[in-house]
Amino acid sequence: MRFIGTQKNLVEGVSAVSALAGRNPQLPILQNVLLEVRDGVLNLTCTDLEVGAHVTVVGKAEKDGSGAVSARQLLEYIQQLPGLEPVILELKKTSLMVSTKNFSAQFPVMAVDDFPILPIPQDKDRVVVDGRLFCQSISNTLFAAAKDETRPEIHCVMVSGGEDEIRVVATDSFRLAEQVLPWSKKNKEFNFLLPVNAAQETVRLFGGKDELGLLIEHNYIAFQSEGCNLSARLIDGTYPNYQQIIPNKFNSNCVVDVEEFLRALKVLSVFIPRESRRVSLKVKPEKEIINIRVEGGESGSGEVDVGIEGTGKEVDVLFNIQYLLEGFQHIASDRCEMLFGGASDPLLIKPHNSLVKQLYVIMPIQA
Repeated sequence: MRFIGTQKNLVEGVSAVSALAGRNPQLPILQNVLLEVRDGVLNLTCTDLEVGAHVTVVGKAEKDGSGAVSARQLLEYIQQLPGLEPVILELKKTSLMVSTKNFSAQFPVMAVDDFPILPIPQDKDRVVVDGRLFCQSISNTLFAAAKDETRPEIHCVMVSGGEDEIRVVATDSFRLAEQVLPWSKKNKEFNFLLPVNAAQETVRLFGGKDELGLLIEHNYIAFQSEGCNLSARLIDGTYPNYQQIIPNKFNSNCVVDVEEFLRALKVLSVFIPRESRRVSLKVKPEKEIINIRVEGGESGSGEVDVGIEGTGKEVDVLFNIQYLLEGFQHIASDRCEMLFGGASDPLLIKPHNSLVKQLYVIMPIQA
């Protein structure tokens, strides 16, 4: 194997896949990146058996071959190389030689026969989406997914596509985030549960792509765009009927400035003790304010009045301040609507006068 490429292209390629290396400590081979020179390009692959990433690096392929080397060491080394001269990768027996002007190094190579083969779904049912919008919708919902891996059916993002929209949903049973994307492609309908780790990697790798292809099988999926592939096992389970927890009756409706509300929450968070995340919201439509207050005991207390445009009755309700912070940080609008029921009813938050179809539901803390 012999390949010549730029330092910039090699760093980008290894960086794209190496985040997956070493996540599965049970198999030493998975700490490595697989390098394969074939078809005139350098192919780089890493996997943790649940998620796998594959990218191609363009350059001058002089001799085909393959080898597996430490992903962390290779990335750290080539990141420090000067970018003025080409970098040569050459496999010699049990070592990979990496050299450029005034620099050379040897990396031990493991047998490629031990490296897992990534699944490749059939191309017949390929779905095409806008990469930027798709990844943004995942980012705007993923934060609400369950953190506990013992509940895989909600330790994921649910993605479903119909004739004219794609719906992305995440919940941990205490809150729910949903975003709906317009979809003009008349493709086959689909529905899958994408694990949290795979969703994070999807956003990282494809967040800047205009076009993203999805190849979906019953238990795994592959994302493809411009020489970069990501494959992942899907969750085999049934997603909760989340529609039933979205409220549709309200006693109070107010419109707030997202940045102003976020600032108030951040100011008050300094008084929140570790054992409590409680913040009180008192909506006063007639006075056009929401009074936000925190009683932190020995930590102190604080309150902020935030201006609103509101209608309806006065409501006083307790919420987890972290849930409010994360929700407002992911609202795709400068202003949002907050729709309240009563003290024991969930809060519905959605963008105000926005083309983005998005909602966020938070269950209250029972006093």
